[in-house]
Amino acid sequence: MTPWLALITGLTTGGLTCMAVQGGLLLGVLAKRDGETTPPGTTWSRLVVPVSAFLIAKITIYTLLGLALGLIGAKLKLSTAFSVWLQSIAGAFIIITGLRIIWPHWLPWLTIAPPAGVRRYLRRQGKSESWYAPAFLGLLTILIPCGTTIAMETAAVATGNPWQAAMILFAFTLGTAPLFFIFGLLAKSMAAVQRKLAWVTAMIVLALGLSTVNGALVMVDSPYSFQNELAAARAVFGSEEATSAAVTNVTINVLADGYEPNAITIPTGTPVQLALKAAPRLGCTSIFRIPKLDVEEALIAGQTTTVSITAPAPGRYTFSCGMGMYTGTIEAV
Repeated sequence: MTPWLALITGLTTGGLTCMAVQGGLLLGVLAKRDGETTPPGTTWSRLVVPVSAFLIAKITIYTLLGLALGLIGAKLKLSTAFSVWLQSIAGAFIIITGLRIIWPHWLPWLTIAPPAGVRRYLRRQGKSESWYAPAFLGLLTILIPCGTTIAMETAAVATGNPWQAAMILFAFTLGTAPLFFIFGLLAKSMAAVQRKLAWVTAMIVLALGLSTVNGALVMVDSPYSFQNELAAARAVFGSEEATSAAVTNVTINVLADGYEPNAITIPTGTPVQLALKAAPRLGCTSIFRIPKLDVEEALIAGQTTTVSITAPAPGRYTFSCGMGMYTGTIEAV
């Protein structure tokens, strides 16, 4: 999971599914003390200020949560196997969320809600008209996460990097903000909009979920990953790209969004030096992995790290970032 994917998730499924869980809380922010909805004559400031306070507080608390989850992941020093499991669980949650957009009552036991006493307290606080009441409620949304939020939190732990984890949850909650804001201003018409967007949103969410699961498969260089299936198809249909000359010294530019070059050829059975030249800013590419060769190296932004590898047999070896989102291939000949 990357911050960009988290932002896309927030803009699509996050806005729709989290509103299903937290939307009532936001409506409470806009309610009068007597429980009636805001009248038509209400000024923009009386709508914009509480909704903005709610969203700013929500984004802040989830960013801090991401920082904490990343620290936990870093302290645990997650093994590759555990990271794969975490990422697989996150992908499964996203896929299930996409399916539940279409079939809301599927797997009802997966719905997570706080105790009834907490829910009643949140509703009472929602009827306050002061600006800090909606801000306080925004902070308390951390107690009522939707399924997609749980997936993002799982992905944050899997990064093992506090800043990247914070950026994932920041991007996700920021992505949910526009729909939450519109929901706050046009609450009555949002139900119809949600129904019309349900199928489109579900397809986007399912694609993101499958991408996350594929990243976990890449992390173990599974033959069932999309990249390896595509390579196998090319071999069957004779569309393999020409193999370059084998070299024993290679420089790979490690960028925030991939590798240059992302395909190299090395001799079998001969030690090869990989000079990993890291860009000033890195995301999940701060971890460099070659699963089949048991290589896992933490890179430092702006510095070059040299890794020595030896391919024991001819064939293709996949290298990837720490979350399997960006990949490249090593062809041993």
